Amino acid sequence: EFLRLMMWFNPSGDKLSNPGETVVLECRMGPGFSMSSYTMLWYRQDHYGAPVVFLIKEYDQNHGRIQSTIDTSKNYFSLQITELILNDSSTYYCAASLCGIRLTC
Repeated sequence: EFLRLMMWFNPSGDKLSNPGETVVLECRMGPGFSMSSYTMLWYRQDHYGAPVVFLIKEYDQNHGRIQSTIDTSKNYFSLQITELILNDSSTYYCAASLCGIRLTC
């Protein structure tokens, strides 16, 4: 069986992966923006209409199978999920916030 992982915010498109594999989702900001000015966050949504759930922010320690990496000099923020399971199939969102982990100030 395959897992379907989708990512939004300069999306790289769908990723199909097998259970047990490791996947890295990448997020980048365009010219004129700097990740160093924001708190960078990862969220996921299991299906349309489901709640959007906070996963991890920049510089957080690993959360089990989930790890984030940031390189502000390259405007690069990634999410690594190891040992994929079927329940990891979701839409993943990268977000830039001026308000910490809240989506609104």
